[in-house]
Amino acid sequence: MKAFVIALVGQSYEPLTRTIEKTESPLELHWLPATTPETIKDDRKAFPKFKWTWPMLAEQDGLCMETGVFKFVYQAQEYSKKIACSISHMRAWQKCVDLDEPIIIFEADAVVKRKIDIEPDQALLIGLNDPRGATRRAGTYHAKQVEYGEGINPVSTVNESGENPVPQGLAGNSAYYITPVGAKKLLQEAEIYGMWPNDAFMCKELFPFLRQAYPYYTTISGAESTTTR
Repeated sequence: MKAFVIALVGQSYEPLTRTIEKTESPLELHWLPATTPETIKDDRKAFPKFKWTWPMLAEQDGLCMETGVFKFVYQAQEYSKKIACSISHMRAWQKCVDLDEPIIIFEADAVVKRKIDIEPDQALLIGLNDPRGATRRAGTYHAKQVEYGEGINPVSTVNESGENPVPQGLAGNSAYYITPVGAKKLLQEAEIYGMWPNDAFMCKELFPFLRQAYPYYTTISGAESTTTR
């Protein structure tokens, strides 16, 4: 299976390469140069209907009536890097569509914990990453995966009753399996609702078909991610 790692020019992802080899995961790894603030203008040309619809100012926070999720401004030193990250993932989804075959998408800080042996057609999109240290309310997310047991499970619900219904997605977007059908759905919804920070957009509220693999296939290395630099 082909796998693509989103990484900046000159950024090392050697821990990922090493752990793919160590676990004997049958992956053909390719580099996908990350979109940067400097390349947003050119890279977004591949998506002529691209629009950014996530709050960039605190006064824009609120419930989205179209989707039923609560949108809130992210704390980011440079919001352009959030936009660049989302475009990087969109380019990876388009790569999946163009190849017309399932692929795995990694961010540069991913490392593989065990042999990746996902069978085709188990699901349209499967999160591979360990939530611990990688996502909001990671303990709750992990506990629900343990409760589900081994297999390809639903994405964990971590929102509590009565609180703002913020988007609930994968356990970090540093590693996931995606099929052409899943990729097309993501790109189609991006045209309808506009693009958000990637970890907010890839949520179960928009995409009920999202799934999570447990036990987890990957974790993060602790290196600084291309999505937040």
